[in-house]
Amino acid sequence: MKTIAIIESCDTKYKEAKFIKDFIEAQELRGLVINTATGPSVSYNFDVSREEVAEDYGTPWSEMEPKTKGEKIDYMKDAVAAYVGKLYAEGKIDGIISVGGLQNTVMAANAMQRLPIGFPKVMATTVASGTRKFELVVGDKDITVMPAICDFTGLNIVTRQVISNACACCVGMVKYAGNILEKGKKPVVAVTLMGVTNRGAEAAVEALEKAGLEVIGFHATGVGGATMENMAADGLVDGILDLTLHELTSEYFGGGFSYGEKANIRLVKSVEKNVPLVISLGGLDFVDFSTNELPDHMEKRKYMLHNANTAHIKILPEEAEALGKILAERLSKVNYSIKLLIPTKGMRHNTESGEELYGPEIDNVLIRTIISNVNDNVEVIVIPHNLDTPEFGLKAAYYIVEEMKQQGKLPADINI
Repeated sequence: MKTIAIIESCDTKYKEAKFIKDFIEAQELRGLVINTATGPSVSYNFDVSREEVAEDYGTPWSEMEPKTKGEKIDYMKDAVAAYVGKLYAEGKIDGIISVGGLQNTVMAANAMQRLPIGFPKVMATTVASGTRKFELVVGDKDITVMPAICDFTGLNIVTRQVISNACACCVGMVKYAGNILEKGKKPVVAVTLMGVTNRGAEAAVEALEKAGLEVIGFHATGVGGATMENMAADGLVDGILDLTLHELTSEYFGGGFSYGEKANIRLVKSVEKNVPLVISLGGLDFVDFSTNELPDHMEKRKYMLHNANTAHIKILPEEAEALGKILAERLSKVNYSIKLLIPTKGMRHNTESGEELYGPEIDNVLIRTIISNVNDNVEVIVIPHNLDTPEFGLKAAYYIVEEMKQQGKLPADINI
């Protein structure tokens, strides 16, 4: 019988835990309630006690008892994740679900984020509301998130329906889908893109698919690049066409719409795995900020409104130099041959003569800094087009195919 893990603080959410388990078992699946409670109150309706979870991670609960609430939560967050990971590795669970507020969300989401893409994960949470960041819940995994609408303070006409919908979602995935991500028969190429590099990326994707490859696009706006890097580390990607490095710019600024806390693994995990790699400079030349949190020195900057709430802002020459050095330093770890494609007419759309973000002097600072600092393993190829054009995309597709053939990832008869 398939089993769904249920992560709940069973001192305060024991009614919800029983409701979830009853719903799941009415669908001829098994529910396994794992208690994450850290408070002094008695817990009910669990199958796995917090004592078992804590001790399995290396510390008896008697030693946790005198610690502060924050210390207990920090410990149990990782203990629950380790326990769930062990259950998954042993083939004892087929899905995972949780409902709750911030404490339970932090614990359950941390466990869910350690499970592979495709494994059913559902979180009904009070955190999915207001100005709170979605990243807190999902990280870089495919967690299905449901806003709670009201607080989970027992069962009522709202919580019963919200929990029932969340349960039905998880049960449906477990019964009818729920397969972890695996490679198919086709070689897989990852391509990074965003709206301002989409035309070039689309041309590359179309050419690669016509050549018989499977292509996965990753939106380079905070989490896509990190997800791609993790998939490369897991062996799910055979080659990377990293056209859009915009997340490095957001990492440098420490904020903006495309900022993600895991941007520091960009061009790291894939390089460690020696994945065939062709990169370009898409979106390195601008940063995107909300109109109510603009960066300093706006009087010196060119910018345009992407929409009513977000501005696309051209970087300054000194920032271009700093970013060029950051990219070159990231690439200094490369110990195999890769290709760097340099677009001479702009790194995104709206950057040609007469357009809002036209700034060749800034682009040239960035390009010169990169070229003068990369190591000999990086072959620099100049392409006289804007990156966001079909002409650039077709050339980029050609180069990643050639790179993959040189590294034995594609047969010699595949051509663009």
